[in-house]
Amino acid sequence: MINLTSSFLKALLKHSKSPLIIFKIKPVLVVVEHNDAYQALIERIGGELKFYDIDAIPNLLSDREKDLLVKTVHKVSELKTNNSIIIHPIYSNSPNVNWELEFSPVLQAEHPVEYIVCSLKEIPTNENDLEHILLELSESEARFRGFFEQAPLGMCVLRGRELITEYANDNILKLWGRTRKEVIGIPQEESRQELGLQRQILSRVKDIFKTGEPLTLNELKISTSTADGYFIAMYQPLKNDKNEVTSILVIIKDITEQVNFKKELLKAKDILKIAMDASEMGSWNIDIESKKVLLSERAQQIYELDSNKLSLDEAKSLISPENLTFLTGSIRKALHNKEAFNIEYQINLNGIKAKTKWLRTAGKAYYNEQGKGVYIAGAVLDITEHKQDEIRKNDFIGMVSHELKTPLTALNAYVQLLQYKLKETGNEFTAETLDKINVQLKRMSLMIDGFLNVSLLESGKILLNKIDFDLADLIETIAEENRVILPSHFIQVIGSEGMIVNADREKIGNVVNNLISNAAKYSKKESLIAIKCKKRQGELVVSVEDEGIGIKENDLPKLFDRFFRVESQVTQTIAGFGVGLYICAEVIERHGGKIWAESKFGEGSTFYFSLPAPIISS
Repeated sequence: MINLTSSFLKALLKHSKSPLIIFKIKPVLVVVEHNDAYQALIERIGGELKFYDIDAIPNLLSDREKDLLVKTVHKVSELKTNNSIIIHPIYSNSPNVNWELEFSPVLQAEHPVEYIVCSLKEIPTNENDLEHILLELSESEARFRGFFEQAPLGMCVLRGRELITEYANDNILKLWGRTRKEVIGIPQEESRQELGLQRQILSRVKDIFKTGEPLTLNELKISTSTADGYFIAMYQPLKNDKNEVTSILVIIKDITEQVNFKKELLKAKDILKIAMDASEMGSWNIDIESKKVLLSERAQQIYELDSNKLSLDEAKSLISPENLTFLTGSIRKALHNKEAFNIEYQINLNGIKAKTKWLRTAGKAYYNEQGKGVYIAGAVLDITEHKQDEIRKNDFIGMVSHELKTPLTALNAYVQLLQYKLKETGNEFTAETLDKINVQLKRMSLMIDGFLNVSLLESGKILLNKIDFDLADLIETIAEENRVILPSHFIQVIGSEGMIVNADREKIGNVVNNLISNAAKYSKKESLIAIKCKKRQGELVVSVEDEGIGIKENDLPKLFDRFFRVESQVTQTIAGFGVGLYICAEVIERHGGKIWAESKFGEGSTFYFSLPAPIISS
């Protein structure tokens, strides 16, 4: 008994390149095993092979040849000898092909033959063989030409070392600026005189007939009467049955757009490099997955490092501890929100605290298709000298402000003394003059305080002296003081009630004072200034509303920048240095609050600030 599941038998069947099947005698012509070549044959000619299909071959034969097949199989099984027949599968897709079937019985000692091995070979019929071959060749050539013409690339076939053009599609003819009549059957060097300038390329193409190796030329510059650009040219050898190169298939793809884009990109990179070199900026890149930092040459110089590669932990160790939390927090926030960042921070060179630098870095994160951060890239600039100039300037402003406060305090004391003495004389003119002097002294004092606060803020020396106090009571007090100083305006406090807040009373008072002063400066006389204070979820909100000139929408985001002033014909006549709102914003933000403004140009403005409401324990 043959083991049809034997791996050895399956290996033998698979090894055979000719179609091979095993028949079982009873019932007659039952196919019990076959190889891949047989399955491919049946599928190609239109049959549908299934395991144990008794009619796979007989169904392709005429009745006469089907009888011959059955008789031959019986003969092989009875005589236990090989035999062969030639039959014609009239129902196949290959009508001009005969099959030669060779049968071999599987002998098992004295037992009757149960299985027969059959090999199959296709033989072209003698009748009309040449006609059939020519027909197939004609069809192949038509398919080849169709492919040639429809291909979106420039294509041609060059025959022999003379590079005679056999085929050329419309795309390559358009590129050459030639017609078929001008190139077909003619060597390339005759039909295209411009090739005389490309002797080196022609020599490499002709060498393909010696080497048999394909050739690819990238970014090949081609200039003709109709085209001027960059191309990829691929030269593929075509060989005969003796493995000799007879022709070359040429495929040309226009990559002018890609090359020009690449050139523009390189140009932009060069311009960026020149700009960064001119500004003495360095660049850096952080690989998020590996946590490696790569520095440009200039960045390496800024950090004064021996290597341009370091780990993220090594990079963090260079940053001053007081700046590290702020810096890493800002980068994490930017990474999470998918936005850019711009940060100033201090570094300790070589880990020595006494040797420091101030740097400014700007950058952004880049993400993969899944939205996961891949790397962060940016630029870094050494701002140590600028920062030191700023510190010296702030120290100078602070020193001058202190020095100016001394004579101003004395002047204020003298004015108060004169006002006290005038009560006895009753001289109204002198009293009014002293009141005006007093108002100007207060304005000058507020101005000097502003410069002093700027100096303290930027040097980090401003401290908050937080206490619990009634915010509504503070607002009422400041409003009353301003009614005396600003009799030209109606100052009204709306809806104030007891509101306890934990904050620096003096600095919050300065914020309210500044907002009222601004409202008066930018609004007409006898107009209303309304101050409101109310509670809402977890915070207290104060607003100062005026009926003034208003602010344009594009100026609103810049109101709280240092030294910013709205430029207009009206504001040119109003005194100020643009530090008041900047100081207000810093004070409120250091209290954990927010400050903002709303305005309609020509109709007035409302400035708001909020402070966290204290948590009342039960």
